[in-house]
Parts: sequence; structure tokens; C-alpha cells
Amino acid sequence: MKSYFYFLLPLLLLIVSCEDDDDPVSTEAELSIAFRGEFGEDDLAIQSATYDYPTGEQLKVLLFQYYLSDLELLPADGGDAVRLSDIELIRWMSATEGPVATKTYTVPTGDYQGIRFGLGVKPELNAQDPNNSPADGTLNENEFWNASARYVFAKIEANADMEGDGVFDTPLTYHMGSDALYTTITFTQDFSLDGSNDPQLTIISDVLAALSDGNNTFDISDADQQRVHGGNQAIASDIWNRLANQFELEVR
Repeated sequence: MKSYFYFLLPLLLLIVSCEDDDDPVSTEAELSIAFRGEFGEDDLAIQSATYDYPTGEQLKVLLFQYYLSDLELLPADGGDAVRLSDIELIRWMSATEGPVATKTYTVPTGDYQGIRFGLGVKPELNAQDPNNSPADGTLNENEFWNASARYVFAKIEANADMEGDGVFDTPLTYHMGSDALYTTITFTQDFSLDGSNDPQLTIISDVLAALSDGNNTFDISDADQQRVHGGNQAIASDIWNRLANQFELEVR
């Protein structure tokens, strides 16, 4: 019996050793999503770059931002969406910032067929009092109009040179937001996450395309259309519709 035990012992140790050498299968991946800002064919450069506008003027962009609600991945098997975030504020506001902002999320590995988000602040969050959120939180009083108008969903601010004299002295301010403007955007694109060779997802937003989509160009020379701040909802809707339609997703 003793000799039989000594015969089995090395075999048992070998089996245990092999089991210990096997790496556990990862069930989670760190997914980075890059948010890229552009102005036409150019990178978005806040306060520094000069951009040509289709009607002949030139612009310097001072601020571009938008809220995303319910950022989700869509599983390939049609199962429940994987929630990445309830609310995000994507913003370009400084000359020191590059055109790309990256956020990272821990998600289940597997096959996916797309990504979805709401552009703006979803109604249940839009109804919240900003005083109940931390001052440095994603939803705070700095992005809040009032109890009637609620949060500002997106902002485009620029200075324009209207006379071609090199002086950017005409401010353009487009602040948009209301439950009626909230828009769900869905991208259908197959990709897989295994925790090692994961693709880079990039969500691209183009300030120029929000103002001029090739078919309709917003008239920035009209003094009555150079400022939207809570009112002027017809103007806000015009810009918003182009803004919502111009997003692109790259998977590489």
C-alpha cells in the first residue's frame, strides 16, 4: 500500500501544478472609449485654431460640450444592455486640451453588436434639483438654467470674424436643452472584448456638422440667431437636429 501511495504522489503533484499554471479566464475587460472633437476635416482646437465657415466668415471655437445619458453596450445575443454610465459630460473648453477625451469602463467580456446613448440629460435626471448633487458632480448648478428650463444639454460657443478684418468680435452662443430635445442615438457595429486584444472605440462629434451639414447651413450673420439661451427653441431645435445626426462611431 505504501509503495502504491509513493507511485501516485508525483502524479498528484503534477496535476496540481498544471492546474496552478493555468491562468484564470477573465470575465471582465477594461474598455476605453475615446471622445473626439472635430471641426470639419480638422481637429477641434479650442480658442486657438481659426476655422472657415461655409458662408465666408471665420470662427474660433471657445466651448463645445454635451451630456450623454445611459451610455450602454448592446450584446450580440440580444440580451440586456450593459450600462457603462448613467450620465457623462463631454467637454472641450481649454486651449491646453487636445481633441480627444478618453473614459474607461469595466465591462463583461463577450461579443457586442453596438453602442447606445441618449444625447442630453434623460428626463428623470433632468427633473432633479442640482442642490442634491455634489458641486463637482456631473450634474451641477453650473449647467442648470432654472426649475422650468432645467439643465443645458449641449453648448456651442464661438467668436466670429464677420467682416474679414481678422477681428473675432461677434460672439455666438448656442445653449440647448429640454426634455423635448432628448434624443437616443444607436450605432450598430460588431466587436468583441476578451480583456487582451480589445478594439478602440471612438465617438466622433463635429462642431461644423452641427451648424452646417452640407444641405442646410445655419445663418450666423443674422443677429437674431447669434444667441440661444433657454429661449429661441425653434433655433435650438434646428441646431440640435444636426448635432444629434452628426455623431460617428469608429471601432479599430
